[in-house]
Amino acid sequence: MRIGLAIFVYVGTVIADHTTKPPCCRDHLSATTCQRLLRSSPRYFADRCNLDAEFRLVQCCTTCNKSGMAMSYDLIARSLVSAQCFDRHEPTFCARYVNHTEPYVQPAKPWTCDGENPQIAFRLCRQSCGFCDFKIVHYTLENAVKACKSTKLTWRQRWGPRMRENGQKIG
Repeated sequence: MRIGLAIFVYVGTVIADHTTKPPCCRDHLSATTCQRLLRSSPRYFADRCNLDAEFRLVQCCTTCNKSGMAMSYDLIARSLVSAQCFDRHEPTFCARYVNHTEPYVQPAKPWTCDGENPQIAFRLCRQSCGFCDFKIVHYTLENAVKACKSTKLTWRQRWGPRMRENGQKIG
């Protein structure tokens, strides 16, 4: 009985450290920048949307959806991730990222694969964070838009615990 419980707890911990959703679909380069790129070279912009996972799913996701020349998110996202499933950093860095043991990260606000800034995890440690596990991460535009809502912490959520720790009043 104890062995079964230990295995269950361990598996739960491993899954919790990996992402469960696609990166938030926004124009992280900024809407203005992405729209300027689209206007200056529509064909090149569409090619980037159709060939570059990071550009399509993170940097200019919203504008790629509206460009008219790019394939739809639901049709292209999974194949882009599958073709470009790799970590930009070495395995030791990504292991520390996944396990929240990166030394420069504040303990009160650790970087996580599924945390407040999953686009960073997607860029740095895509494979290690589980973005390529299509049994868990379902790449649909609906899920990518929902991911934007679930990752944004309010000001009180971000700073409240730290302020209470220091004896300060919150707002």
